[in-house]
Amino acid sequence: MAQDSGFPWYFTIDDRPVKVVATANGGMDVLVANPTTGKLERDMQYLAYCFEPGQNVQRLSETEFNDRLAALRASLGDR
Repeated sequence: MAQDSGFPWYFTIDDRPVKVVATANGGMDVLVANPTTGKLERDMQYLAYCFEPGQNVQRLSETEFNDRLAALRASLGDR
């Protein structure tokens, strides 16, 4: 499924890293970086932004996503 659908998809939405992944049953999950913990958490409310991108939504490559997530997590370690 993941290969045929093009999943995963990567975004930043309001500067938060977001990953859309395929599920085993053929659906999808939206995982959003928690700005307090740096962990990816399920939040389906972000799905609409992925289909209606605006100025606060940017499609990313996997490398760009991983870099942004790593930068978020590194900034949390500095607190």
